[in-house]
Amino acid sequence: MTAMFIDLRDFTGRSFWDPQDQVADLAHAILAGFIETVLRHGGYPLGLRGDGLFAGFGPGDPRVGASFGLAAGAFALNAIDKNVNPRLEQRGIRPVQARAGLDFGDITFVRTGSPGHSEINPVGFAANFAAKCEKQAKSWEIVTGENLANLFPGASPFTKVYPPKTYTRDHHTERYHFHDYRWRGTLTHSESLIEELAGRPVSAVSIG
Repeated sequence: MTAMFIDLRDFTGRSFWDPQDQVADLAHAILAGFIETVLRHGGYPLGLRGDGLFAGFGPGDPRVGASFGLAAGAFALNAIDKNVNPRLEQRGIRPVQARAGLDFGDITFVRTGSPGHSEINPVGFAANFAAKCEKQAKSWEIVTGENLANLFPGASPFTKVYPPKTYTRDHHTERYHFHDYRWRGTLTHSESLIEELAGRPVSAVSIG
């Protein structure tokens, strides 16, 4: 499954300075937009995390899930930059900034809590590293993990980032790279992808 985290950058600072009702209304509107974007791209909104959303795309063909996840992230960032922010500025409200992180891999969904109060918690390296990718991304950036980028070998939108993340156990070290994803050039494909889905989840689509 492709895991995606998308959030508003420096929204904590905004909540420090701006009126609470304005912050709440803005977060509600944008997060609702994130959810709608994920659904239109055949994904599953899996949980709100403060000023961000965790979503999944899959199961099924890994490249299909990854493609639609990337398209959803690109669509959301572009909508905020080109549609939401100009309207905010017209009303004298500071613009917002967004970013996204994605990775691909096995994810296990575990119901965690008590019998009366529980939550579905996604567990797995892909979910964890997608969150790290989101934190790695600057405003208006999409960053992916190595497993997702490797689904598209040689694809020009991906650029490997140095230095890699390292993981060491028992004196053995493995390296795992972040990849920058140049998303603006992919926007022209978004509507055709949505039309291809026709309201279905990405698991119903395959690459011929």
